[in-house]
This record gives sequence, C-alpha cells and structure tokens, in this order.
Amino acid sequence: MVQLNKGEALHALRAFLSFANEKIQKSQLDEQANQASCLTLLTNAVIIWNTRYIQEIISQLKIDGHNIYDEDIEHLSPCRFEHINKYGRYNFNVDEELNRQGLRPIRKP
Repeated sequence: MVQLNKGEALHALRAFLSFANEKIQKSQLDEQANQASCLTLLTNAVIIWNTRYIQEIISQLKIDGHNIYDEDIEHLSPCRFEHINKYGRYNFNVDEELNRQGLRPIRKP
C-alpha cells in the first residue's frame, strides 16, 4: 500500500508540473520525447530539492531534541508540491545564489 501511495504522489507531482498541457500533445516522436524529458527533468529537480530540505529539517529536529523514528521517515515522500507557486513570477539573482553558503533558511511554523 505504501508503494502505491508513493506512486500516486509521483503521478500527482507530474500532473501538477504539466498543468499547461496535461498530456503529451506533440505530433512528432522527437518532440514528444523532448516534452517528456523536460517533464522528467523538472520532476527530478523538485524531488531533489525536497529531499535535501527534508533531510535538513530532520537534522534540525534532532538537534532541537525531538525523537525522530525511522518508521516515521519511511512514510515521507519528496513528491510534495504545495510550496510551489506554479502561477507565480520568479526572479533569480544569479550572483546572490552563486555566493550562497548552505541552504536557504527553513521557515519555522
């Protein structure tokens, strides 16, 4: 059952990321492959970002004295997307990002 939920979470993430074209719509095979590869790249980027920050949050919770159990970690999925504003406008300060030391600050609830 856990694997099914993780598979569904991945499918939900991919559907969220491909909101403009819910399915591969190009007529040429190479264009379809390109569109699918772009979706895979974007999906992998979100999963890597989420995994890295989940690791950081778990580490911080341990430092703060919270008990973190492996059984609980097994239920985490890096396929979350609630924090992504797909309709937003993004500005990237390349110089600032290149000079960053470590991760961005984690928001505390």
